[in-house]
Amino acid sequence: MPPKKVKRVVFVGRFQPFHRGHLSVIEYLLSKFDQVLVVIGSSDKFRTPENPFTVGERHAMVKATLDDLKVKPDKFKVVPLPDIDDDEKWPKHVIKICPEFEAVAITDNSRVEGLFRKFTKKKIIKTKKKYAISATNVREEIGKGSDLQKYLPQPVIAFLQKIGAARKIIDIEEEANAEEVEE
Repeated sequence: MPPKKVKRVVFVGRFQPFHRGHLSVIEYLLSKFDQVLVVIGSSDKFRTPENPFTVGERHAMVKATLDDLKVKPDKFKVVPLPDIDDDEKWPKHVIKICPEFEAVAITDNSRVEGLFRKFTKKKIIKTKKKYAISATNVREEIGKGSDLQKYLPQPVIAFLQKIGAARKIIDIEEEANAEEVEE
């Protein structure tokens, strides 16, 4: 008897940082698919105000959270996805980088949805984040040293404290502001 085909879904995000909204989508997808491919977009971008964390740091946040929830390692795979600046080629870039998958989970990103609808035949799964959280706002709160409990899973908070994320975000912002002044 041939092995059972694994039903996979792709969930693309930058996860800058990985927050409760992202987690709620992954928990939903884990209940519907054999495996969730957590695709870390802009994996080649880091140490900028929009992308302060490296792909390794983002991978660590996802893995620590799912490990803490006792999600079996075969139920998810983290896949780094470097940017390409060609909308027409981008969906096929995702398909090429990832193991074979059946569907793409879309939250509130109409651009990603439109690109997959236009350039592939992949099934689109519309999901809603249980929490309306903006990663941009979370990054601001991290830089302020705010309490992050309502935004982030505990393993992410612990990881960010370990790497000194608040100081990193402040340094990145100061550096970006200094570059703007120089121009």
